[in-house]
Amino acid sequence: MSYLKNILPECKAKTNSARVSRIWGLLLLFFVANSNSVFGFTAGPPDEKTGAPNEGTCMTAGCHAGNDLNISGGSLMITTPETYEPGEVYTIIVNLERAGQSKWGFQMTALDADGARAGIFADDAAKTQVSETNSKQYIKHTAAGTAGANDANSWEFEWTAPDTDVGPVTFYAAGNASNGNFNPIDDYIYTAQEESIPPIPVVAGVSLEIVGEMALSTINAVAGVSYTLKVTNTGNMMDTVALEASAEVGIEGSVLGSLSDSSIELDAGVSVEVTLKVAGDLFTEAGDYAIDVTATSGTDSTMTAEITTTTTIETPPPPPPPTPWDVNDDGTVNIQDLVLVAGQFGQSGESLKGDVNGDGTVNILDLVVVSSHFGENTGN
Repeated sequence: MSYLKNILPECKAKTNSARVSRIWGLLLLFFVANSNSVFGFTAGPPDEKTGAPNEGTCMTAGCHAGNDLNISGGSLMITTPETYEPGEVYTIIVNLERAGQSKWGFQMTALDADGARAGIFADDAAKTQVSETNSKQYIKHTAAGTAGANDANSWEFEWTAPDTDVGPVTFYAAGNASNGNFNPIDDYIYTAQEESIPPIPVVAGVSLEIVGEMALSTINAVAGVSYTLKVTNTGNMMDTVALEASAEVGIEGSVLGSLSDSSIELDAGVSVEVTLKVAGDLFTEAGDYAIDVTATSGTDSTMTAEITTTTTIETPPPPPPPTPWDVNDDGTVNIQDLVLVAGQFGQSGESLKGDVNGDGTVNILDLVVVSSHFGENTGN
């Protein structure tokens, strides 16, 4: 009996030890089977956790629900191209920060306006990996990619833009700033999104119009006439518009068009007025002169506008006929003119006002000429 009393405690101890070993074995299997949840998906979170439309985040999934989304004290920033060229490759950078944290994770997707996959992510094999769900592509951290410096971590990878212009592309990303203690209360989820648009096609254009009359006339060809022109940049970007005026050059005289400005820098949709002067020279003959003005876009030289002015150079009116019988040029032939002739009577020479008939001598004939126009209004 004493032998049995001595051996029973030993058997009971061995039985308890076996039970404990089995319990720990079961716990270990459970731990391993659920390691992704316990360790916060260190090998990469399940897809569709970027915060994109119709997607949640790891916080809404319940595995990192210890704090509010985007709580102050941390941030997620993504660097993406503002514009993209179809088929071009761009570098994407994801930066996640929060003081005191040392374990990091993220997930990103790129979608067009319809929520469809846009472009292709390429992982760097060490810190990032790609996956697909519901025809969408996701890029996220690897186990190695969770380790970073204290307070911040970043990931860098490439994105190839769609082969064609699919309109705006939006990048959606979510990140988890953790301290690695497997307690959700110490996990902080942040989201960010950025838009990349296709390049806006450059549209160049220019218009030219005359403000007021397009046909003027002048007697004085040298002084000429002036026209006001309005130049407008009808394109969608700043442009430098060049202006040029034609000329009509003749053997005995010319008519030229000159502009107050020959080059104008204009923002899209902006107009400015310039002056066109059309003038000739002392030898310019009377007639109609057509002067063309051309405006040319500096962005696209095929985009031009043209207007034509027609300037009439008129023949000067003939000088009024001479009226030498109005000797004192007061506009009326009267007794004063007879007195002036009489005062030079008998004199000979040049430039004698009393020599009305221009024969070089002041005599009775001059008095007869004045008398024959007596009382006339000469208009002098």
